[in-house]
Amino acid sequence: MRIETVSTVEEITTEHVNGRTVIVIDVLRASSTMVTALTSGFDSITPVGTVNEAFALQSKNTVLAGEWHCEKIDGFDYNNSPTVIRKKDHTGKHLVLTTTNGTKAVEKAAKADMLLIGCFLNATACITEALVQNGDITIYCAGSRNEFALEDGLAAGLMVHLAKKQAPSIETCDFSKAMEACFLQLSKGLPDLLFTTTTGKRLTSHNYTDDIKYCGQIDILQIVPIKKENRILSKTNT
Repeated sequence: MRIETVSTVEEITTEHVNGRTVIVIDVLRASSTMVTALTSGFDSITPVGTVNEAFALQSKNTVLAGEWHCEKIDGFDYNNSPTVIRKKDHTGKHLVLTTTNGTKAVEKAAKADMLLIGCFLNATACITEALVQNGDITIYCAGSRNEFALEDGLAAGLMVHLAKKQAPSIETCDFSKAMEACFLQLSKGLPDLLFTTTTGKRLTSHNYTDDIKYCGQIDILQIVPIKKENRILSKTNT
């Protein structure tokens, strides 16, 4: 069993996806939003690449959420904000989500044997579910605007570290080792460290400081979002 970590949407290849369990990470904010949405009662999530696709799926029981370069999309119910979504009970509702990078990352990994959504919030539950599959794992950092995002790398490093504790014989690529070392060096600074990242600074300029604080918390949720056909459902680790 081996872990490969991929740094951005642009770097993912079919070799990273086919026949593997893939964990998509977009800490700020798509992954954190998906995990939180399922915790707040949504039955399922459909990630889409465009605004028009989202509007085409609009219905009585559907909630639209998303952003484009941090800005809320006109006509949508929510921005891509986990702290706003978690304030309300959405039992029985279906979420349609589109974001700048996160939903694109999910789409590019759609052919994985199993596709999970991970972040700091559910790190242990997510990597534990991946290890249960007993196959090779790709930890896939979505990044931000086609560039590596430190917050995604740190979450990947945490998952690599947790995987090695649970399965000491697991092999890891060099980038996985680097991200693990990075997490171990910087983890005591969370969640404040996220304010200093490129994405964190961008969100701060749009007044999403509550989201940054929230997304930097480790293992406060046990939901593991898993892709089934065109929807993302919850699988709870107990």
